[in-house]
Amino acid sequence: MISMLVATATILLTSDLIASEAIYGELNSMAVTVGYYISKSGGITESVQTYVQKEINASIYCAMEECSAVKKGDTYFYIIEKEYIPIIAYNSNNKISIKRSVVIGLYS
Repeated sequence: MISMLVATATILLTSDLIASEAIYGELNSMAVTVGYYISKSGGITESVQTYVQKEINASIYCAMEECSAVKKGDTYFYIIEKEYIPIIAYNSNNKISIKRSVVIGLYS
C-alpha cells in the first residue's frame, strides 16, 4: 500500500517536471521567433505582445530600465513568462520565465 502511494507521488512529480520543461521549451522557441521581430522593430510592439499572447498564452515585457531609448546596435533584453499550475509540486501558481537579449537592427 505504501509503495503504491510512493509510486503515485513519483509519477505525479515526474509529470510536473516534464510539463514545466515543455513550457520552458515553448518559451525558448517563442523567444527566438520574437527576437527577430524585436530586432527589426526596435522593441516590443503591440503586435509582438499580441502574437505571444495568442500563440502560447504568455506575456512579454522589456527587462531594461530604459526601454524606449534604444537605437540601432543596442542590446535589448526581454522576458517572456507564462503561468503554470502544477499537479503536486506546490499549492499555488508558478511563473516560468526566460530572459533573452537581441541586438536592435541586426536583421534590418
